[in-house]
Amino acid sequence: MWWLYIASVIVASVCDVYAMWDRPGKKLVEYGWDVPSPAFVMRHIREMERLPFDGIVLRLRGYDRAFDTKRWDEDGFGGQLEELSGIRWGKFTDNFVLLLSASTMDWFDDGDWRNILHNLRLISKAMRMGRCVGVCFDPEPYGPNPWAYSRAIRRDEKSFREYWEQARRRGAQFMEAISSEVPDIKVLTFFQLSILPDLLDEPDPGVRMERLEHHAYGLLPAFLNGMLDRAGPDVVIIDGDEPAYYYTDELDYLHAYHTIKQRALALIAPENRTKYTAQVQAGFALYVDQIFALRRPRRAFASYYMSPKDRKRWFEHNVYWALSTSDEYLSLIHI
Repeated sequence: MWWLYIASVIVASVCDVYAMWDRPGKKLVEYGWDVPSPAFVMRHIREMERLPFDGIVLRLRGYDRAFDTKRWDEDGFGGQLEELSGIRWGKFTDNFVLLLSASTMDWFDDGDWRNILHNLRLISKAMRMGRCVGVCFDPEPYGPNPWAYSRAIRRDEKSFREYWEQARRRGAQFMEAISSEVPDIKVLTFFQLSILPDLLDEPDPGVRMERLEHHAYGLLPAFLNGMLDRAGPDVVIIDGDEPAYYYTDELDYLHAYHTIKQRALALIAPENRTKYTAQVQAGFALYVDQIFALRRPRRAFASYYMSPKDRKRWFEHNVYWALSTSDEYLSLIHI
Protein backbone atom coordinates (compact mmCIF):
# COMPACT_ATOMS: atom_id res chain seq x y z
CA MET A 1 0.00 0.00 0.00
CA TRP A 2 2.67 2.49 -1.05
CA TRP A 3 0.05 5.04 -2.00
CA LEU A 4 -1.46 5.03 1.50
CA TYR A 5 2.01 5.54 2.97
CA ILE A 6 2.68 8.47 0.64
CA ALA A 7 -0.73 9.96 1.34
CA SER A 8 -0.11 9.57 5.06
CA VAL A 9 3.22 11.37 4.86
CA ILE A 10 1.62 14.24 2.96
CA VAL A 11 -1.28 14.44 5.40
CA ALA A 12 1.11 14.42 8.35
CA SER A 13 3.23 17.25 6.93
CA VAL A 14 0.22 19.43 6.11
CA CYS A 15 -1.37 18.74 9.49
CA ASP A 16 1.87 19.69 11.24
CA VAL A 17 1.91 23.04 9.45
CA TYR A 18 -1.76 23.62 10.11
CA ALA A 19 -1.34 22.81 13.80
CA MET A 20 1.15 25.68 14.15
CA TRP A 21 -1.72 28.15 13.75
CA ASP A 22 -4.03 29.00 16.60
CA ARG A 23 -7.16 27.57 15.01
CA PRO A 24 -9.74 24.95 16.02
CA GLY A 25 -8.35 21.43 15.81
CA LYS A 26 -9.08 19.35 12.73
CA LYS A 27 -9.32 15.57 12.68
CA LEU A 28 -8.69 13.00 9.97
CA VAL A 29 -10.65 9.73 10.01
CA GLU A 30 -9.57 6.78 7.85
CA TYR A 31 -12.10 4.67 5.94
CA GLY A 32 -11.57 2.03 3.27
CA TRP A 33 -13.40 -0.91 1.76
CA ASP A 34 -11.31 -3.11 4.05
CA VAL A 35 -13.14 -1.77 7.12
CA PRO A 36 -11.52 -3.57 10.08
CA SER A 37 -13.44 -5.61 12.63
CA PRO A 38 -13.08 -5.06 16.39
CA ALA A 39 -10.98 -8.23 16.60
CA PHE A 40 -8.54 -6.97 13.96
CA VAL A 41 -8.26 -3.57 15.60
CA MET A 42 -7.69 -5.12 19.02
CA ARG A 43 -4.78 -7.16 17.63
CA HIS A 44 -3.22 -4.44 15.47
CA ILE A 45 -4.04 -1.13 17.13
CA ARG A 46 -0.43 -0.20 17.91
CA GLU A 47 0.77 -0.56 14.32
CA MET A 48 -2.38 1.13 12.99
CA GLU A 49 -1.75 4.14 15.19
CA ARG A 50 1.57 4.77 13.48
CA LEU A 51 -0.39 6.41 10.67
CA PRO A 52 -1.30 10.12 10.96
CA PHE A 53 -4.99 9.67 11.67
CA ASP A 54 -7.12 10.77 14.58
CA GLY A 55 -9.43 7.80 14.28
CA ILE A 56 -10.83 5.05 12.10
CA VAL A 57 -14.13 3.55 11.03
CA LEU A 58 -14.63 -0.05 12.13
CA ARG A 59 -17.36 -2.57 11.33
CA LEU A 60 -19.19 -5.03 13.55
CA ARG A 61 -19.33 -8.25 11.52
CA GLY A 62 -22.92 -9.00 10.53
CA TYR A 63 -24.26 -5.96 12.39
CA ASP A 64 -23.73 -2.99 10.11
CA ARG A 65 -27.17 -2.32 8.58
CA ALA A 66 -28.87 0.72 10.07
CA PHE A 67 -32.31 -0.43 8.88
CA ASP A 68 -31.98 -4.18 9.36
CA THR A 69 -35.48 -5.51 10.03
CA LYS A 70 -34.15 -8.73 11.55
CA ARG A 71 -33.89 -8.43 15.33
CA TRP A 72 -30.29 -8.87 16.42
CA ASP A 73 -29.46 -11.42 19.08
CA GLU A 74 -27.53 -9.72 21.85
CA ASP A 75 -25.83 -13.00 22.74
CA GLY A 76 -24.43 -13.26 19.21
CA PHE A 77 -23.52 -9.61 19.37
CA GLY A 78 -21.75 -10.03 22.70
CA GLY A 79 -18.46 -11.45 21.44
CA GLN A 80 -17.77 -8.36 19.41
CA LEU A 81 -18.71 -6.16 22.37
CA GLU A 82 -15.96 -7.86 24.35
CA GLU A 83 -13.51 -7.27 21.49
CA LEU A 84 -14.53 -3.61 21.29
CA SER A 85 -14.07 -3.11 25.01
CA GLY A 86 -10.69 -4.83 24.74
CA ILE A 87 -9.24 -2.27 22.30
CA ARG A 88 -6.64 -0.11 24.01
CA TRP A 89 -6.98 3.12 22.09
CA GLY A 90 -4.07 5.52 22.28
CA LYS A 91 -3.51 8.05 19.53
CA PHE A 92 -6.83 7.28 17.82
CA THR A 93 -9.26 9.39 19.81
CA ASP A 94 -12.18 9.72 17.36
CA ASN A 95 -13.39 6.31 16.23
CA PHE A 96 -16.69 5.42 14.57
CA VAL A 97 -18.84 2.31 14.10
CA LEU A 98 -20.06 1.83 10.52
CA LEU A 99 -23.76 1.79 9.59
CA LEU A 100 -25.01 1.25 6.04
CA SER A 101 -28.40 2.33 4.78
CA ALA A 102 -29.54 -0.15 2.10
CA SER A 103 -32.80 -1.77 3.21
CA THR A 104 -36.19 -3.09 2.18
CA MET A 105 -37.76 -1.87 5.43
CA ASP A 106 -41.21 -0.28 5.39
CA TRP A 107 -41.24 3.24 6.84
CA PHE A 108 -44.83 2.61 8.03
CA ASP A 109 -44.34 -0.85 9.53
CA ASP A 110 -44.06 -0.56 13.32
CA GLY A 111 -42.88 -4.17 13.51
CA ASP A 112 -39.95 -3.42 11.22
CA TRP A 113 -39.11 -0.39 13.30
CA ARG A 114 -39.31 -2.12 16.67
CA ASN A 115 -36.52 -4.40 15.44
CA ILE A 116 -34.54 -1.55 13.86
CA LEU A 117 -34.66 0.52 17.04
CA HIS A 118 -33.70 -2.50 19.16
CA ASN A 119 -30.68 -3.00 16.91
CA LEU A 120 -29.69 0.66 17.03
CA ARG A 121 -29.75 0.61 20.82
CA LEU A 122 -27.29 -2.30 20.66
CA ILE A 123 -25.06 -0.19 18.40
CA SER A 124 -25.25 2.61 20.97
CA LYS A 125 -24.18 0.13 23.64
CA ALA A 126 -21.32 -1.02 21.41
CA MET A 127 -20.13 2.57 20.97
CA ARG A 128 -20.12 3.11 24.72
CA MET A 129 -18.28 -0.12 25.46
CA GLY A 130 -15.77 0.53 22.68
CA ARG A 131 -15.28 4.17 23.72
CA CYS A 132 -16.15 5.29 20.19
CA VAL A 133 -17.35 8.84 19.62
CA GLY A 134 -20.13 7.88 17.25
CA VAL A 135 -21.34 6.18 14.10
CA CYS A 136 -20.24 6.58 10.52
CA PHE A 137 -23.53 6.51 8.63
CA ASP A 138 -23.35 6.04 4.87
CA PRO A 139 -26.63 7.15 3.24
CA GLU A 140 -25.60 5.72 -0.13
CA PRO A 141 -27.64 2.52 -0.54
CA TYR A 142 -25.45 -0.27 -1.87
CA GLY A 143 -28.61 -2.25 -2.49
CA PRO A 144 -32.34 -1.45 -2.04
CA ASN A 145 -32.80 2.32 -1.73
CA PRO A 146 -34.89 3.46 1.28
CA TRP A 147 -34.72 7.15 0.28
CA ALA A 148 -36.47 6.95 -3.11
CA TYR A 149 -40.23 7.40 -3.07
CA SER A 150 -40.40 5.78 -6.52
CA ARG A 151 -39.31 2.50 -4.88
CA ALA A 152 -41.41 2.80 -1.74
CA ILE A 153 -43.48 -0.23 -0.78
CA ARG A 154 -46.70 1.76 -0.21
CA ARG A 155 -46.33 4.42 -2.90
CA ASP A 156 -49.68 3.37 -4.44
CA GLU A 157 -51.52 4.12 -1.20
CA LYS A 158 -49.36 6.77 0.49
CA SER A 159 -48.48 10.18 -0.93
CA PHE A 160 -44.98 11.59 -0.98
CA ARG A 161 -46.03 14.08 1.69
CA GLU A 162 -47.14 11.20 3.94
CA TYR A 163 -43.82 9.44 3.35
CA TRP A 164 -41.97 12.68 4.11
CA GLU A 165 -43.67 13.07 7.48
CA GLN A 166 -43.15 9.39 8.32
CA ALA A 167 -39.44 9.50 7.41
CA ARG A 168 -39.11 12.52 9.69
CA ARG A 169 -40.73 10.60 12.57
CA ARG A 170 -38.40 7.66 11.97
CA GLY A 171 -35.39 9.99 11.88
CA ALA A 172 -36.32 11.19 15.36
CA GLN A 173 -36.60 7.58 16.59
CA PHE A 174 -33.27 6.75 14.93
CA MET A 175 -31.55 9.59 16.79
CA GLU A 176 -33.15 8.69 20.12
CA ALA A 177 -32.05 5.03 19.82
CA ILE A 178 -28.54 5.62 18.52
CA SER A 179 -27.78 8.18 21.23
CA SER A 180 -29.44 6.20 24.04
CA GLU A 181 -26.10 5.28 25.65
CA VAL A 182 -23.93 7.98 24.08
CA PRO A 183 -25.83 11.28 24.45
CA ASP A 184 -22.95 13.29 22.97
CA ILE A 185 -22.80 11.10 19.87
CA LYS A 186 -21.18 12.28 16.65
CA VAL A 187 -22.87 11.08 13.46
CA LEU A 188 -20.32 11.23 10.66
CA THR A 189 -22.14 10.88 7.34
CA PHE A 190 -20.51 10.65 3.94
CA PHE A 191 -23.04 13.21 2.79
CA GLN A 192 -26.28 14.82 3.78
CA LEU A 193 -27.75 17.83 1.98
CA SER A 194 -24.48 18.37 0.09
CA ILE A 195 -25.75 15.66 -2.27
CA LEU A 196 -28.73 17.85 -3.30
CA PRO A 197 -27.13 21.12 -4.50
CA ASP A 198 -29.45 21.43 -7.51
CA LEU A 199 -32.48 21.68 -5.20
CA LEU A 200 -31.25 24.17 -2.63
CA ASP A 201 -31.92 27.34 -4.63
CA GLU A 202 -35.45 26.43 -5.71
CA PRO A 203 -37.55 29.25 -4.20
CA ASP A 204 -40.93 27.55 -4.55
CA PRO A 205 -41.48 24.97 -1.74
CA GLY A 206 -44.10 23.17 -3.82
CA VAL A 207 -41.77 22.75 -6.78
CA ARG A 208 -38.99 21.67 -4.41
CA MET A 209 -41.15 18.92 -2.93
CA GLU A 210 -42.24 17.81 -6.38
CA ARG A 211 -38.62 17.46 -7.43
CA LEU A 212 -37.75 15.58 -4.24
CA GLU A 213 -40.57 13.16 -4.96
CA HIS A 214 -38.66 11.99 -8.04
CA HIS A 215 -35.16 12.19 -6.55
CA ALA A 216 -33.16 9.13 -5.50
CA TYR A 217 -32.50 10.81 -2.12
CA GLY A 218 -35.90 12.48 -1.81
CA LEU A 219 -36.60 11.29 1.75
CA LEU A 220 -33.11 11.98 3.12
CA PRO A 221 -33.83 15.62 4.13
CA ALA A 222 -36.95 14.51 6.00
CA PHE A 223 -34.91 11.91 7.91
CA LEU A 224 -32.27 14.53 8.77
CA ASN A 225 -34.97 16.87 10.06
CA GLY A 226 -36.21 14.05 12.27
CA MET A 227 -32.70 13.50 13.61
CA LEU A 228 -32.52 17.20 14.45
CA ASP A 229 -35.96 17.07 16.12
CA ARG A 230 -34.59 14.66 18.73
CA ALA A 231 -30.88 15.57 18.82
CA GLY A 232 -29.72 16.62 22.27
CA PRO A 233 -27.55 19.72 22.75
CA ASP A 234 -24.30 17.73 22.63
CA VAL A 235 -25.05 15.78 19.44
CA VAL A 236 -22.97 16.64 16.35
CA ILE A 237 -23.90 15.64 12.79
CA ILE A 238 -21.20 15.92 10.12
CA ASP A 239 -21.98 16.29 6.43
CA GLY A 240 -18.88 14.59 5.04
CA ASP A 241 -19.42 16.01 1.52
CA GLU A 242 -18.58 13.01 -0.63
CA PRO A 243 -18.73 15.21 -3.77
CA ALA A 244 -15.34 16.55 -2.59
CA TYR A 245 -13.82 13.48 -4.29
CA TYR A 246 -13.77 15.56 -7.45
CA TYR A 247 -12.73 19.02 -6.24
CA THR A 248 -9.86 20.62 -8.12
CA ASP A 249 -9.26 24.00 -6.49
CA GLU A 250 -9.88 26.02 -3.34
CA LEU A 251 -13.09 27.58 -4.64
CA ASP A 252 -14.71 24.13 -4.77
CA TYR A 253 -14.15 23.74 -1.02
CA LEU A 254 -15.29 27.26 -0.17
CA HIS A 255 -18.43 26.90 -2.28
CA ALA A 256 -19.23 23.51 -0.70
CA TYR A 257 -18.82 24.94 2.79
CA HIS A 258 -21.29 27.70 1.93
CA THR A 259 -23.68 25.10 0.49
CA ILE A 260 -23.66 22.97 3.64
CA LYS A 261 -23.82 25.84 6.11
CA GLN A 262 -26.16 28.26 4.30
CA ARG A 263 -27.87 27.03 1.14
CA ALA A 264 -28.87 23.75 2.79
CA LEU A 265 -31.13 25.62 5.21
CA ALA A 266 -33.74 25.64 2.43
CA LEU A 267 -34.41 21.97 3.23
CA ILE A 268 -34.38 22.40 6.99
CA ALA A 269 -37.63 23.04 8.84
CA PRO A 270 -37.70 26.58 10.32
CA GLU A 271 -37.89 25.19 13.85
CA ASN A 272 -34.65 23.23 13.26
CA ARG A 273 -32.54 25.91 11.58
CA THR A 274 -30.92 27.21 14.75
CA LYS A 275 -30.05 23.66 15.79
CA TYR A 276 -28.76 22.84 12.30
CA THR A 277 -26.51 25.92 12.32
CA ALA A 278 -25.10 25.03 15.74
CA GLN A 279 -24.83 21.24 15.48
CA VAL A 280 -24.31 20.28 11.83
CA GLN A 281 -20.71 20.51 10.71
CA ALA A 282 -19.18 20.67 7.25
CA GLY A 283 -16.56 18.01 6.57
CA PHE A 284 -14.75 16.91 3.44
CA ALA A 285 -13.66 13.65 1.86
CA LEU A 286 -10.20 13.01 0.41
CA TYR A 287 -10.32 10.19 -2.12
CA VAL A 288 -6.85 8.70 -2.36
CA ASP A 289 -7.71 6.43 -5.29
CA GLN A 290 -8.92 9.33 -7.39
CA ILE A 291 -6.01 11.68 -6.72
CA PHE A 292 -3.38 8.99 -7.25
CA ALA A 293 -5.10 7.51 -10.35
CA LEU A 294 -5.59 4.08 -8.77
CA ARG A 295 -8.94 3.41 -10.39
CA ARG A 296 -10.42 3.89 -13.84
CA PRO A 297 -13.62 5.95 -13.56
CA ARG A 298 -16.27 6.31 -16.22
CA ARG A 299 -14.70 9.61 -17.21
CA ALA A 300 -11.01 10.38 -16.99
CA PHE A 301 -10.03 12.51 -14.00
CA ALA A 302 -7.26 15.13 -14.10
CA SER A 303 -4.85 12.95 -12.10
CA TYR A 304 -4.67 10.46 -14.99
CA TYR A 305 -2.75 13.07 -16.98
CA MET A 306 -0.35 14.02 -14.17
CA SER A 307 3.08 12.77 -13.25
CA PRO A 308 3.43 10.93 -9.91
CA LYS A 309 5.15 14.01 -8.49
CA ASP A 310 2.29 16.30 -9.52
CA ARG A 311 -0.26 13.92 -8.05
CA LYS A 312 1.49 14.19 -4.68
CA ARG A 313 1.50 17.97 -4.92
CA TRP A 314 -2.17 18.04 -5.86
CA PHE A 315 -3.06 15.78 -2.94
CA GLU A 316 -1.15 18.11 -0.63
CA HIS A 317 -3.13 21.02 -2.07
CA ASN A 318 -6.45 19.24 -1.44
CA VAL A 319 -5.49 18.25 2.10
CA TYR A 320 -4.60 21.86 2.87
CA TRP A 321 -7.88 23.29 1.59
CA ALA A 322 -9.97 20.54 3.15
CA LEU A 323 -8.33 21.29 6.50
CA SER A 324 -8.80 25.01 6.04
CA THR A 325 -12.50 24.88 5.22
CA SER A 326 -13.85 21.96 7.29
CA ASP A 327 -15.37 22.59 10.71
CA GLU A 328 -13.59 19.63 12.29
CA TYR A 329 -13.54 16.33 10.39
CA LEU A 330 -12.01 15.04 7.18
CA SER A 331 -12.48 11.51 5.87
CA LEU A 332 -9.63 9.86 3.98
CA ILE A 333 -11.22 7.31 1.66
CA HIS A 334 -9.41 4.51 -0.18
CA ILE A 335 -10.10 1.10 -1.64
